[in-house]
Amino acid sequence: MVSDNSTLKPMLEAAMKTDVAPELRLGYARTLVSLQLYPDAIRQLVVLNTKHPEFAEGWLIHGLVLQENNQLPEAEKRLEQYVRVVAQSKTPEHQAGLAEALLSLAQIAQKSGQLERAKQWLAQMPAGADPIKLASRQADLLAQQGRMDEARDVLAQVKPANAEQAQRKILAQSYWLREHREAQAAYTLVKAAMERHADNNELLSELALICEKLKRFDEMELLLRQLMAKAPQEAHAFNALGYSLADRNIRLNEARQLIEKAVQLSPQDAYIQDSLAWVIFRQGQHQEALRILQTAYKSKPDAEIAAHLGEVLWTIGQTRDAGTIWREGLLLKADNETLIETLKRFNFKP
Repeated sequence: MVSDNSTLKPMLEAAMKTDVAPELRLGYARTLVSLQLYPDAIRQLVVLNTKHPEFAEGWLIHGLVLQENNQLPEAEKRLEQYVRVVAQSKTPEHQAGLAEALLSLAQIAQKSGQLERAKQWLAQMPAGADPIKLASRQADLLAQQGRMDEARDVLAQVKPANAEQAQRKILAQSYWLREHREAQAAYTLVKAAMERHADNNELLSELALICEKLKRFDEMELLLRQLMAKAPQEAHAFNALGYSLADRNIRLNEARQLIEKAVQLSPQDAYIQDSLAWVIFRQGQHQEALRILQTAYKSKPDAEIAAHLGEVLWTIGQTRDAGTIWREGLLLKADNETLIETLKRFNFKP
């Protein structure tokens, strides 16, 4: 495995300075993405696009990585280039990639308020596109227009082709309900699904997230501990429980142990680093929390991380910097619950 300080990474970087095949460079970039070494991955993808502009997948992956890192104008350019490159191709790989690019382009347009443009991208979806992903994007678009009943119907009316799609439909519906403050409806949906699929880890994890929204913390903890026992390499189960304890400012030593276990399992994950900083902040180590949060936010600009980083800055007296970070967070996701609650608590007016 490549890691940030391994002896293998410098050797691979040196090899990439030669004229390697585009497939090899893309494979290396994918590995860097999986390790969340995004700047390194983006550098490789820039070289790939420059040296091999005809290599379609390079544009797609570059666009998706930039989107993941909230570099939306640049992501849009790469994704549009992918659409142009594969416009005449009917291969299954290019058709699947085209669907992925169009969904991302619609999401970018939607985020910037260009709802008509988002609809135009979705109207170009190829036949055979993933019906769950398409319905999820359509539902988000309708919800942004205030058409909540239509949004729910779009997801409900998807006809799964197999058991795998049926499960993903339930998860997509639950995620939509949870994100739109209908956690009780999500709970009912997932609880019913678990009666049929009690051993499904994804449903177990989703139900735990819903329970946290409903403040059913004992049930959430029971579910997460079941998941830890079943999947001891699942970092996010340890992180979710540790963060919940830290956020409620209880059992902080235990919370830190859980989060440190998550860090061991996924050391590059910015969200887990955010949790680590949050429990350290709760324990009174403000400067160390600040250092970790600044690194996490640089790696992964995110509204929730912005909320925490701003609170630490405000607490240590750097109120101007806190305001700057909070405003950036609002631009990233104006409806993030953690960020909104933080601004209310500090009576901060953007």
